[in-house]
Amino acid sequence: PNSTDPSKSEQQNIACLSVSPSEENLVCSTDVSQLFTITLSSADLGKGDQAHFETLSQAFHSNQVTGLDVCIRKPLVATCSLDRSIRIWNFETCCLELYKEFAEEAYSIALNPSGLYILVGFSDKLRLMNLLIDDIRTFKEFTIRGCRECSFSNGGHLFAAVHGNIIQVYSTTTFENV
Repeated sequence: PNSTDPSKSEQQNIACLSVSPSEENLVCSTDVSQLFTITLSSADLGKGDQAHFETLSQAFHSNQVTGLDVCIRKPLVATCSLDRSIRIWNFETCCLELYKEFAEEAYSIALNPSGLYILVGFSDKLRLMNLLIDDIRTFKEFTIRGCRECSFSNGGHLFAAVHGNIIQVYSTTTFENV
């Protein structure tokens, strides 16, 4: 199936199929751990037609999750993965709020207590990003390569980033290494 999630636009191979007890729906799992469904009555296809599967719930990470953080003031959880994506989940509604794919793998993630910013440690840089309504955008980069752990202070005015055995603390407002 081809996913309706832009982060999963590549072809996926079907790993398993199952028909509902009422024989109305077909559910399939793919080789990258995604679930899709199709209503069999709508799948009445002629020769050469293609069936279009819909995502069963939401798209999940298809590789190892390397970072996870929970927001203090909003019902948000942020995850990053070796599948090169960042996902922001709402744990009250159990929905995927935001996702974005990047060119490199993300190793660590931290949510600002306000829920408006995230800090992500990539293989090449540490990036401070805005969480917008429909996008995640970088607005400040730090030359910290391979940051495997990062975290905001309880107030969100400072953040710490780990590089090897060094912990660097920065101001969130001035971006200076304090």
